[in-house]
Amino acid sequence: MSSASVEKRSGLPRGSSPPRAGRPVPAGVRLDSLTGLRWIATFGVFLSHINILLPLPHTRGLFSLGESGVSLFFVLSGFVLAWTWTGADSARSFYGRRFARVWPLLAVAALLPTLFALPNKDSGSPLHLLVVALSAILLVQAWVPDWILTGATPVTWSLSCEAFFYALLPGIARRMTDWSTRRLVVLVAGSVAALWAVRIGLWVAYPPVFRVSSLDGYGPAVFGVYAPVARIPQFLIGVAAAIAVRRGWRAVRVDVALAALLVPLVTLWLLRGEAFRAQVLFDAVDPALTPFFALLIAALARRDLDGGPSLLRSRPMVRLGQWSYAFYLFQFTVILPVALAASPGRKVADFFTDPVPARTGHLGHAVLALAITLAVSAFFYRFVEHPLELRLRRRFRAGKPSGESPGESPGKSSGKSSGKSPGENRR
Repeated sequence: MSSASVEKRSGLPRGSSPPRAGRPVPAGVRLDSLTGLRWIATFGVFLSHINILLPLPHTRGLFSLGESGVSLFFVLSGFVLAWTWTGADSARSFYGRRFARVWPLLAVAALLPTLFALPNKDSGSPLHLLVVALSAILLVQAWVPDWILTGATPVTWSLSCEAFFYALLPGIARRMTDWSTRRLVVLVAGSVAALWAVRIGLWVAYPPVFRVSSLDGYGPAVFGVYAPVARIPQFLIGVAAAIAVRRGWRAVRVDVALAALLVPLVTLWLLRGEAFRAQVLFDAVDPALTPFFALLIAALARRDLDGGPSLLRSRPMVRLGQWSYAFYLFQFTVILPVALAASPGRKVADFFTDPVPARTGHLGHAVLALAITLAVSAFFYRFVEHPLELRLRRRFRAGKPSGESPGESPGKSSGKSSGKSPGENRR
């Protein structure tokens, strides 16, 4: 393979060669496959919402796995932030980039559906809707259980987690980069154990049921699933994986990582009829899939560094990855009115307390929702997210826009979570 080919494929600086096994990798080398992976994660979240609002026959057990897209976002966020971290950034530069990347589109995505919902009496108290929207804009929504899933859009809570990760990253990265590999392994094992401990503890305190008609009394459980502190293990696992790859760890081949990921995915699909899989509040997708997501991310990064072929690095996938933040933020806002049109007479709350029967006829509505969401995402990326990020980064003197660098945080998606209510019944 020629050096020019390697440069084009891997994003390595011109004139450089792929790092040899065991050799450290410079911070910030482009990993375009991770930009494409952002789209896969956000599309999974889209399918999880289709699973509730426009269910299709024989897909509930499969589409419900899409809720794990947020866990992928959080691991990916930790990986990318640690990958680009050099320690040379000033606080103004680092936090300026994060603010420019996340906040402008978040403000729009929190306010628009709220304004649409205010005239609708079925949407709840106008004051409560405004308070939740404000909490999302201020990046504190996920710290109050009653705000997490009760606004006009159920996806913005994950940005509070991202903001918490950003606040912790500089201190964490400075310490963890000096840790031994053994200590990193212990951290990853401890983080996975913590995820399972929280999940099992919630099962004991709140035995899984097939239907949750109200979140009353479930406040601690909601906090245990959605709060920033509950998601820290996923972020730390991503950080540890990035540090290991930067040190030259080759992980495994991508096909091996995918095969390993299929094991818990198939297991969860086979268990789709169990009560713990019926509600996001009880589901085990987060602890079951998180370590395998980290392994896949590390394998994709290593393949990019080696200049190997990758569909995720193709131009269409990178473009979709650039749109993924807008797609994540607006997809529920688009799907909901399409679903209301497909199920006349239903109120918003009915989708979560009285499951919609799966129908083949929903396929056309789902495709329509996908097309509209893609168009909305492209519009907001082109005319709102990207130009405002450019302007703000210039103000903070913080470098290139994220759309030009896949080394930006994908988790603001994303996330970037499923954004699904724990009261959503999938069957």
